[in-house]
Amino acid sequence: MVVGERDLSVLAARRATLRVLPGGAPPAAPHAAGATTTVRVYVLGADALARGGIRALLDGRPAIHVVGDGEPGPACPDDIAAAGPDVVLAHGIPGPGTLPPDCRLLTIGGPEPETDPGPAHSRLPGTVTAAQLASAVVLTAAGYTVAARPDGPAPTAAPGTGPTAPVISDVGPEQLTDRERQVLGLLAHGLTNTEIAGSLTLSEHTVKTHVQNLLGKLRLRNRVQAVVYAFEAGLRRPLSPSP
Repeated sequence: MVVGERDLSVLAARRATLRVLPGGAPPAAPHAAGATTTVRVYVLGADALARGGIRALLDGRPAIHVVGDGEPGPACPDDIAAAGPDVVLAHGIPGPGTLPPDCRLLTIGGPEPETDPGPAHSRLPGTVTAAQLASAVVLTAAGYTVAARPDGPAPTAAPGTGPTAPVISDVGPEQLTDRERQVLGLLAHGLTNTEIAGSLTLSEHTVKTHVQNLLGKLRLRNRVQAVVYAFEAGLRRPLSPSP
């Protein structure tokens, strides 16, 4: 089957954009809100090829570190606990007894669950992009419950949705230049510096400088905090469909 430009445009327009579900998110752990430079992820799934594909999507993504992967089974809770992830990223819905207590769960693909796996459950379809997945991982680690919809406005945090930890920064986004706001918005979507450079027709060195400047102005420590800040400040916008 040959896919034409119009077909690609239609497919791009149907890509999921992230939204946050109201309520249910537990308080964020201090490190999950961005005190460290990376979010630790454990990939769970019965299909080794699916696990490998998920790891490939996250490979090289800033602020994401995959600490392990494995199949569901009796030893799974202990294996996950030993790896110490901030988020368990599962292909499909894990069965009962698969996860350790108080685990932050993000599932990708699979049927709708018959029962809610827990208050920390975020859910995405298998059609999300690598950048969207990376952004969802960071938001899940920060205490948000993330879902997706085919089309719609930029995600907004409903009351009671986000973490109860203190606000990451009390500096307003008006301190940023227009270009820095653009870079922050794309960074919040999980894009790498290389991808941001391509999107804005800038050099990668220039993008790196903008990232360093905006982190300094907003008193943020790293990209993890920047993703959460952009979401809470309303700077995160849906990515434009490909032409």
